[in-house]
Amino acid sequence: MKVVLCSGHMIDAPDRREPRFPPSKEARVRVRIAAQLDAWQVGPGDVAISGGARGADILFSEEALKRGARGLLLVALPEDEYLDASVRLPGSDWEARYHALRAKCETRFQHEVLGPVPEGMNVFARNNLWLIETARELAADRDIYALLVWDEKPTGDGPGGTSDFAGRIAERGGHVAIINPLGL
Repeated sequence: MKVVLCSGHMIDAPDRREPRFPPSKEARVRVRIAAQLDAWQVGPGDVAISGGARGADILFSEEALKRGARGLLLVALPEDEYLDASVRLPGSDWEARYHALRAKCETRFQHEVLGPVPEGMNVFARNNLWLIETARELAADRDIYALLVWDEKPTGDGPGGTSDFAGRIAERGGHVAIINPLGL
């Protein structure tokens, strides 16, 4: 069994000053995600874990489910708060796609499983740790695969972003692939 994790940028909101994942790149990123999952031979018996946000997480989960993998969503915030922070985008179908995934995936909410966020810790940084630790509970490091949809900048919008996840996954070993939306 392989455990495949995804962390990545959300599709940019219209008011984002510096693009990271422009909506115009969605189809190209999906193709690259599909190709990487095929290269890793992800399919039935494997587990695909993401946070469920618009953009990389949802695209990854949709593609993993198409291949027969079991989907697991580890959500950083209570659902209504999470939808506002990480899923909803006016004029888009991201919220409907999130709900479609929820109907097909096991979903766990951080506050329910891990309790309150410790003082001084960022909820999204904690979620990155939770994704990695959940993968390690399910498989040996050599059977963990991490797909990052990331502009490869060393700093992002703060703790818990993809650059933070990339640093943490690099410490663990396993297999890592990066898709840079800006390079497509």
